[in-house]
Amino acid sequence: MNPFNYISIAEGDNFYDRKEETKRIVDTLQGGNNMVLFAPRRYGKTSLVFRAMQQLEQSGISCVYLDLMPVYSLESFAELYLQALYRKQTSFERFIQMVSALKNIRPKMTFDEFGKPEFGIEFAETKVSPATIADILNLPEKMAQDGRRIVVVMDEFQEIRKLSKFGLEALMRSKIQLQHHANYLFLGSKTHIIQDMFMDKNRPFYNSAITLQISTLPERETIDFITSRLATSGIRISEDLCRYLIARVENIPYYIQLLSAEIWQYMVGELHDVTKDIIDNCFLRVVELKSDYYFERTDRLSVLQKRLLIALTQSGDNIYSGDYIRRYRLVGASSLQKAVAVLLDEGIIDRNEATYAFCDPFYKQYIYNYASQRNASERN
Repeated sequence: MNPFNYISIAEGDNFYDRKEETKRIVDTLQGGNNMVLFAPRRYGKTSLVFRAMQQLEQSGISCVYLDLMPVYSLESFAELYLQALYRKQTSFERFIQMVSALKNIRPKMTFDEFGKPEFGIEFAETKVSPATIADILNLPEKMAQDGRRIVVVMDEFQEIRKLSKFGLEALMRSKIQLQHHANYLFLGSKTHIIQDMFMDKNRPFYNSAITLQISTLPERETIDFITSRLATSGIRISEDLCRYLIARVENIPYYIQLLSAEIWQYMVGELHDVTKDIIDNCFLRVVELKSDYYFERTDRLSVLQKRLLIALTQSGDNIYSGDYIRRYRLVGASSLQKAVAVLLDEGIIDRNEATYAFCDPFYKQYIYNYASQRNASERN
């Protein structure tokens, strides 16, 4: 069995380091404060939070987890939230009573093929109103009043901006600030958006939560992890090549696991010593395996967006400068800003202060190859 896991949440031996971050999350929430945690995608936020949730549960705090990525309407938000609360209810009858007391929501119970009860809801309104959402947002505090505190974890919290026309952000803030037995942990992967939500004084959530930004994993612990996992199959790798592997994927935890898994798959049972060529070949194998997906993603982009991505394979600094625009044959700054906004929103690139970079190092290689092939074709 492949010793590297990049498919599911890292648990047990697959989760390493992040001890300081875990402790800070647990201490903050146990202390009755709210927290916002952000980092680009694939940095292991969800795995970290699940580790913290495990410790919080052990201390007697009930943790409700919901991923807001699927949210597209007030109805979907209401259903997602109620389902998440139902999964953590301590008294089925009391939870049904609380939901039944909501003015425009009717709980319903069905049974699956094995006779297991399934919770669902029906709306009395044609369209779910903000007032109904307000009632739902009050539920964690009501559930917590039986003496057991609750922590609500909202993953991909920046997605509530899809519902900005309903004033959901301000509504949530108004309800959360009045709750004393429920605390909140907000996660965000689109760092520029989540930072604006909590650091812009004109936004409802300004200064409402303690901020924690997670970065890449420590090199020493990552080297030990890679080395020990490969060694279980008799595969050896030097520290220098471990560093090269880590750098090849820009020290992003998910992609470290992905490239390491590909190297193990390539070598297991036949080869014993990892070489630089093997790392490079396996890196390109991953790019090839994902090429159909990358082709579709690239094909949807505008000419300007493609040109910008090609430029970003070389540099992501000072992209609005006249020199940068001329060098990479980009258009004016205003059009460029719109292209950047789309790529940020799609999660293709991320911004760190004034520097822009690819979120996926394999996609960066794909774009580099794409540009090289296009240039070769033009020369011929």
